[in-house]
Amino acid sequence: MNIREIKTPITAATLNESLAKRYGTKIDISKFTLPQLEDARNKVRTMLKDIETNESFDSVKSESYQKSKLFLDVLNQAIKEVPPVVEAEEKMPSKAEVMKCCKDGMSVAEICKKFPDCDQDKLKKMCADCKAEMKESVIKEGAEDNAELVMASKDMVDRVTGWMEDTAEMQTESMLELADAIRDEMGVEKSEAFTNAVKPALEAMYTAMESTREALTNGVGIVTGEGEPMDAMGAEDPAAEDPAMEPTVDAEEPAIDPETGEAADDFGADAAATGGEEEAGRETRESVARSRKIGTLLAGKKS
Repeated sequence: MNIREIKTPITAATLNESLAKRYGTKIDISKFTLPQLEDARNKVRTMLKDIETNESFDSVKSESYQKSKLFLDVLNQAIKEVPPVVEAEEKMPSKAEVMKCCKDGMSVAEICKKFPDCDQDKLKKMCADCKAEMKESVIKEGAEDNAELVMASKDMVDRVTGWMEDTAEMQTESMLELADAIRDEMGVEKSEAFTNAVKPALEAMYTAMESTREALTNGVGIVTGEGEPMDAMGAEDPAAEDPAMEPTVDAEEPAIDPETGEAADDFGADAAATGGEEEAGRETRESVARSRKIGTLLAGKKS
């Protein structure tokens, strides 16, 4: 072996040439894929391991063992020389680009079609995340808007409450102090006249504001969902307010009294019971009644 051979780099081709020179055979490496090379390498390595373990020492010196050993060297070197598989760089769109597509109303299929060169599964997951963030943003913005409306409605109640407190202070302190000052400076009559004029006005204003505050509080309850609209709570049944008129019963014809031949009263009472003219005395009425009764009896006997 000369110096030139030592400096020659070891490659699969050079090892293959050595195999051909020594044993008259070569491995056509170009027909093997990387998985096939690895599978052949593993089989040869297993076979050599079995020989080294189970056979005698002389088997290691045999030509078949040496040939298989050189096969293994060629396969190992060929595997080393296989260039690594460079995966194509994924041209994934940025999250901002996907979010813009979602906000523009594009569907997931349309977004995937717009970016066909990227990992479609990752893109679909990115679309789902963006749509979820959009939904949360809408819910959050809606909650903030609702909170602002509730605060504005409560501010109205607070303002009316402040006016009521000012009015109550005027009723209990300011009016009385001013009435005392008027009495001292202008006399009792003007002080009493002032009190009689101002006190009812303040009371009426406080009562009106009390009703107003109650209505505003109900309005806040409607906004917050704690109350119900007035038409749902306090509506009355129109049929209850204006019930249908009951059918009237026709008045029966008055019965004819057989003794007098006149219409009897509703209770069937005689003239004495129903009362007569005040000028006629009781004895006269009784006498007339007896005479009529006797006449009726005599008429019955004759018949």
